[in-house]
Amino acid sequence: MDTVINWITGAVVYGTVLAAPALGETINEKTGHLNLGVPGIMYLAGFVSYYLVKLYTVAGGTNSFLIAIIALLAGLAVGALFGLIYSVMCVTFKANQNVVGLAIASFGVGFGKFFSTMFDVGNESLSDAGLLFNSGIPTLKELPYVGDLLFGYGFMTYVMLVLLVLIFVFFRKTRVGLSLRAVGESPASADAAGINVTRYKYLGTIVGCGLCGWGGTIYVFQFSSGNWGTNNNMEAIGWLAIALVIFATWNSLNILWCAPLFGFLYWAFTYLPSLVDLTFFSGMTQILQMLPYILTVLILIFNSLRRKRETQPPAAMGLSYFREER
Repeated sequence: MDTVINWITGAVVYGTVLAAPALGETINEKTGHLNLGVPGIMYLAGFVSYYLVKLYTVAGGTNSFLIAIIALLAGLAVGALFGLIYSVMCVTFKANQNVVGLAIASFGVGFGKFFSTMFDVGNESLSDAGLLFNSGIPTLKELPYVGDLLFGYGFMTYVMLVLLVLIFVFFRKTRVGLSLRAVGESPASADAAGINVTRYKYLGTIVGCGLCGWGGTIYVFQFSSGNWGTNNNMEAIGWLAIALVIFATWNSLNILWCAPLFGFLYWAFTYLPSLVDLTFFSGMTQILQMLPYILTVLILIFNSLRRKRETQPPAAMGLSYFREER
């Protein structure tokens, strides 16, 4: 029973890390932009969050609220800056979205590793910040079994839960959300209806990339408990978040269950061998870690065969908009 509970709680924490960049990428793609720079945004945002919190604690800062604010604002700011750069290149100058996204991915990861070496970060652990991001709901988390499953997670798990629901409502019930969707489906029609396509594309991309930056912050402080030295998996999570958007069919509400499911499948290599006494699983770590990707490919094939509009990507995703051609 303890193994199952640990598996589920680990899946939820892993899903929290995935949910932030997946939600950000969903917003990007809803506005017509396939941003492949998620891994780089996460990596550099995670490093900046970690380093600024480290400077604050080294200077003697102990205020938990300020630690959380510094970490989250740093991740959001780095992500938004990348979103602005991406928007200038792809919206204003009509550069190829795939090339710009891959350049951001390489730049973010490369500079994140460079800065961590230059500032000699190493394997230092900000354990107090890690405890802050992993402290569950007091009293309720002490309940047997239910406490661990429902109330034992860090505050960002519950923040992401609320955000996923709010963004779902935002895209369906608000004027700005409907305008963003229109820009992603048919920018020419949106332009003809009086919607400022450029402004909305900038807005969606900057906000979406800001949430991707949060993914790096959550990874460092919640998933890794404030230890920068365990960031080797951050790039993989960035790519997995892009796959998760496809799996969730561009629906933020679906991320609520898709992200923990990805986490559940990812941790299969750790917990499955102890539940099923088969030596067959002992040498299959890499294969078991491929399960989320395999499932995404199967879902993509299934949705393509169904050909239902609600399971397809935004019609104008990946395409530059030239107003003179409408």
